[in-house]
Amino acid sequence: MTFDSSKPSLVQSVQNSMVKHAHSLKVPKKLKIAEDFLCEGFHLVQEAFKSGLKLRFIFATKEGMNHLDGLEIQELAKRNKVRLFEVTPQIISYLSDTVTPQGMIAVVKKIEASWPTQSEGLFLGVHQVQDAGNVGTLFRSAEAFGVKHIFLTEGCCDPFNPKVVRAAMGSLFRVPYIMGQTWVEYVEWAKKNQVNAYALTQLGSKPLTEVKFSNKGMIWVGAEGGGLPAELADSCEGRILIPMAGQVESLNVSVAASIALFQASLNQ
Repeated sequence: MTFDSSKPSLVQSVQNSMVKHAHSLKVPKKLKIAEDFLCEGFHLVQEAFKSGLKLRFIFATKEGMNHLDGLEIQELAKRNKVRLFEVTPQIISYLSDTVTPQGMIAVVKKIEASWPTQSEGLFLGVHQVQDAGNVGTLFRSAEAFGVKHIFLTEGCCDPFNPKVVRAAMGSLFRVPYIMGQTWVEYVEWAKKNQVNAYALTQLGSKPLTEVKFSNKGMIWVGAEGGGLPAELADSCEGRILIPMAGQVESLNVSVAASIALFQASLNQ
């Protein structure tokens, strides 16, 4: 099976309105207010389709469309009536956020932020984590360990930042989230819904392995530099820590959260 060049329209100029729109999504301020985000690479475009997201259109090089994954994406695009355009490698490089682009980028409608519709299960609170790779990994671990909803406080990295999207590996498309509120508002939601929250911190007084999470549990994590505010930690059911050997003082926030979520998923 080979690519039929007569089917997709050819886009060759960065002045094209669709290319301009896609490029604007690389600018943080514009991305924040936009309804769309960029989804780069075969795997993420496939995941966007499989997760039921609305793809506005897809740009791909001829080589990208002739790739085995590219051929599958062409079929998905046809089936879902998504426009696919052939573009030059230069346009892909212009839009790409990676050193070696795969030759395929989609413009996708954002998943809307929302408050949880249920209070049972495991929840994750994320306070002012600004590293894109960490935020993406938190989404990936959240899906892996059954988190029902993620609470991102104001000051967290935009979940649709291209680096977050890549690090999440598709989990961003499937784990519900709420963002942009203060931690106080999230704590109020937890208390109102009788969700027991725990602060994961170096100053924790109880080892994670000794905590029995209820069927309504929440874990709060903070950025490595600032950690969690004392007021937030004090509002929780308790402070918990990960027992560590040697002289290690702390773990990367996404690593620590992954360990805690795994343990919580076992103990619920």
